[in-house]
Amino acid sequence: MTKKSFNKNLSLAIFSLLLVSCVTTQPRQSSSDEGIRDRVAQSPEYYLQQAEKHQGTAQAPFKLQAAIAYHNMGSSKESYDLLRSFQPTELPLDDRDAYYLLLGEVALTQDKPFESIRALQSIGNPQDHSDNWQAHFAATLADSLVANNRLADAAVVRLEAEHLFGSYGNLEQQRDKAWQELMSSPVGAIELKRSRASDHNVLGWLDMAIVRHRYMRNAKNMATAMDEWSQIYPEHPAYDYIDISQIGSFEFTASVPQKIGLMVPMSGNLAPVGKLIRDGFMASYYEQANRSEAADVVVYDTNGIDIQTLYQNAFEDGVDFIVGPLLKPNIDNLAAQASLPIPTLALNRLDQSYLPSNFFQFGLPIEDEARQIARHAIQQGQNRAFIINADSSLGKRAVEAFTDEFQQLGGFVVKTANISHNQNVKAAVMAMLGADQAEKRAKDLQNFLNVPIEASGQGSATADFIFMISKVDKARIIKPYLNYYYAYNLPVYSTSTIYEGRTSPTRDNDLDGISFTDAPWMLGSTESINNSRQKMNQLVPNATNSLARFFALGHDAYLVIPELKQFTEDTHHSVQGLSGHLSMDSYGRIVRQLSWGKFKGGKVIPLNQMSRSEY
Repeated sequence: MTKKSFNKNLSLAIFSLLLVSCVTTQPRQSSSDEGIRDRVAQSPEYYLQQAEKHQGTAQAPFKLQAAIAYHNMGSSKESYDLLRSFQPTELPLDDRDAYYLLLGEVALTQDKPFESIRALQSIGNPQDHSDNWQAHFAATLADSLVANNRLADAAVVRLEAEHLFGSYGNLEQQRDKAWQELMSSPVGAIELKRSRASDHNVLGWLDMAIVRHRYMRNAKNMATAMDEWSQIYPEHPAYDYIDISQIGSFEFTASVPQKIGLMVPMSGNLAPVGKLIRDGFMASYYEQANRSEAADVVVYDTNGIDIQTLYQNAFEDGVDFIVGPLLKPNIDNLAAQASLPIPTLALNRLDQSYLPSNFFQFGLPIEDEARQIARHAIQQGQNRAFIINADSSLGKRAVEAFTDEFQQLGGFVVKTANISHNQNVKAAVMAMLGADQAEKRAKDLQNFLNVPIEASGQGSATADFIFMISKVDKARIIKPYLNYYYAYNLPVYSTSTIYEGRTSPTRDNDLDGISFTDAPWMLGSTESINNSRQKMNQLVPNATNSLARFFALGHDAYLVIPELKQFTEDTHHSVQGLSGHLSMDSYGRIVRQLSWGKFKGGKVIPLNQMSRSEY
C-alpha cells in the first residue's frame, strides 16, 4: 500500500475564515461570507471590552468574537471557558451555528468528546452554509466521532462530504483518515453502516474495507474478492488502498494431521483445568466415526517445562499438529517467532495482531461474550446502557470490550457503577440510577417544609438496559437493589461469570430476569447436549461443574482441526460446538457465538426453551 501521511485538523487560519463567516446577521445562504472576515481582526481583549459596554444578551455576540479570536491565537482553553460562560440562546439565530461549531472544536482540545459531539449535533441544517463551511463542519464532526470511539461513523461522514473538499490535498487527507478509521473499526460496525448506506461511492469504500477485514490473512481469497469488487466499483479510489503483496496467508503444512501433540498442564495448580481439556479433547476424538483414519494423540505436561523445549520434543516425536499451550506467557513465546514449523492451535487468545504463519488461537475470552451482548442490545433497539462491573478479575476487560463494540455500533454508555473491589453496592447502584439525587431532593424538601417526605427512590438517569459483569454471589446482592430502585423493568444482560453450572432455587430467586451468555454445553441447549452431559457426568464428574467450559474447549479444539483449511478459505464457514457456534476471524482466531440462558424461578432456562415474550 502506498504510504500516506495523516495530518491534523484543518488549519487555524481556515477555521478563522469559516467561523467568522457565520458571525453575521446576513442570511445563512449569503455568498458574502468572505467580506466580513475583519469582524474578528481584533484581539480578544478588544471584544471583551466591547461586551462590557453592553447589557444582558447584547454581550453574547462580542463574547463569541472574543472566543474566535482566542482560538485563532491557539488559546483553546480560554476560548472554551469563554464559550461556556454564556448560553447559545443569547445569540442571534444566525450566530448560533458558529457557536456550536467552535465549541465542538475546542471541546476536543479539552478532552471533552461527548460535549463536542453534542455541540456539533445541535447544528440542525449545515447544508444552509457555504461549501467551505460544510467541509470544515464535516471534518470536525468526524474528528469528534473518532474521539467518541465511533470510527465507522466518522469514516462515513468524511466520505459523504468528499464533494465539499475543494483541493485534492484536502480530499486525499480526508480519504486517508477515513480508511484508517475503517481499518481500526470492527467489521460488524462497518457492515451495519453498509446496510444503511445508499451512496455508491460510500458503498465502494465500505465494501472494500469489509473485504480487507475478511481476507487480510489470505492473499488468494483477497485477490478473488477484489476482482469481484472491481466489477461493481470500476475505477473507485479505494482500490489504491490495498496492496495484495502485503496480505498474509493462513495456509499450513498439515491439513490432515497424523500425530497431534496436546500441550496442557497435567500437574501443578492448573492440573484440574488441563485434565478437563484433555478429557474433552479425547471425548471428541472418540466421537469420530472412522477410527482407522484418526490421528495419534500425545499429551505433554506443560507445568514447569520450557515451552520451546517441549515444542522441540514434539517435533522430534514426529508430531505434525499441536494443540496448546494454555498459558499466555507460553503462547507469547511461540508467537514471537516468524513462522512455526508445526501448525499450532493455541488454547488462549493474544492481544497482538501480528502473528506467525501456521498459528491459530482458540480460547474462552470474556471479550467474545461482552461484544455479543453489545450487538444483541443494538439489535433489540437498545442504545443506552448502564454498566455494573462487580468482577475484579475479568470485569475491566469485559467493560472495555463491551464499550468499544457498543459505541462503534452507535450505542451510548449512560453511567458505570464500579463495585469490583468491595465498594458499597447500595451507594453505587443508587448513584448509577440517579436514586441518590432523588433521595437528597426528598430530604431537602422535608427540611424546607418541616413535614415527612418519602423519597420515591426513582432516579432521573435513564437507560434501555443494564450490562452486568458479576459472579453469582455478588449478583444476588445487586439485583434486589436494582428492583428496589425501580430498575426492575430494565433488561439485565450478564456474562457467563454469573453462572456456576448449577443453581440454588431458594437463593437464586433474586436473579430472576437476568439473561446471560454461556457455552451451549453449560446450558444444555439441545437434547443431544443434555444426553451427552448425563453420560459425561458419570464418566468425568467435573465435566458438568463450574470448570466444565474447559471440557467444552477441549472438545471443540479437536472438532475444529479438520475445519481449519475451510475456515481459511471461506469466511462464512462455521461449525456448531459445545463452547459455541464457531467461526474464524481474519487473525486466525476462533470466535464463539454463545447461547443464551435466563434465570427464572431460581433456575436457568435456555433461551430456546422459552417463548420470545419471556425472553
